[in-house]
Amino acid sequence: MKPLLVIILLAASVASSAASAQDRLFLAGGEYSDAAYYTYSGLILPGPGPRENGRGFVQRYWVDWFGYEYEGAPGLVEAEAFGAEAALGYGVSSASGWATISVGARYTDTDLTPDDPQATARGRQWGAKFQIEGERDLAPSWRAGGIAAYTAGQDSYWARARVMRRLVAPHSVGAEFIANGNTEADATAAGLVYAFQPSASRWSVNVKAGYRFQDEADGAYGGLEFGYAF
Repeated sequence: MKPLLVIILLAASVASSAASAQDRLFLAGGEYSDAAYYTYSGLILPGPGPRENGRGFVQRYWVDWFGYEYEGAPGLVEAEAFGAEAALGYGVSSASGWATISVGARYTDTDLTPDDPQATARGRQWGAKFQIEGERDLAPSWRAGGIAAYTAGQDSYWARARVMRRLVAPHSVGAEFIANGNTEADATAAGLVYAFQPSASRWSVNVKAGYRFQDEADGAYGGLEFGYAF
């Protein structure tokens, strides 16, 4: 784990491609490369209390299934994990953007093949998860965003910065940079993103592709993201 990288990304980025924190959102998607994969679905809902002047609490519920490879004590280890989390956050929003910070509990069950007794991410674990995210308009056709999360007890992190340019509606294109990992494996990735969101619609679709860097397991990646506001 590289704490300096996490601190820089937490401070510098505030963004995700979802939507304003005041929406009820269903999110789902996945990403795949030769050495890793990640799939997820989640709900973002209003939290307790009223929302005034673009400020208020939000709830986040998340489940994911993912896998990765790394060189451990027994040699090449394949990790497969299931995770679930619930979090409470506080968000602010305006016409030019939004931001949310949240704290919650995360459960992860990681299976290693072959078993690696020295691994930090191994078996059933609980941890506290901290996350910051947001988006902001940079210019009439440009929007930047980021998201950064760290799970204590499991020593895992995930961060992404994204810049998008709006073209003729309903199309946008942009670029992303991703960093994620834990004690056993760290990876970075850079890619292009295409977003499709019809005017006044409740749903959006993002398609992305790029290149992922992880020790001796570099390779291309691709992914699909779906969002629906209700």
